[in-house]
Amino acid sequence: MSTGKPLHRFVPTLTEVFHPGETTPAAPIDAQALVDEVLQTIKPRLEQQLRATLQAAVDEQMRVAAVGWERDIHAAVQTAVARALASHAPKP
Repeated sequence: MSTGKPLHRFVPTLTEVFHPGETTPAAPIDAQALVDEVLQTIKPRLEQQLRATLQAAVDEQMRVAAVGWERDIHAAVQTAVARALASHAPKP
């Protein structure tokens, strides 16, 4: 029974003999290489989280500071206007 498909010219071959129950020794783990790999993997996410956390902290500090700045600016403008009006007041 022929399906009409051509046979593959490349057939994979087994290059290593495997005996059931026999284990191959694991390659020694390079701890520093593993640390470097993990850090490379998580670094972009850590930087993103750090930026978001810092931005939230800066935004909160700006919000709190803006209330005081607004009050100080209002007082300074009020003082400047009062001085300007006093210097232009008619003299008796």
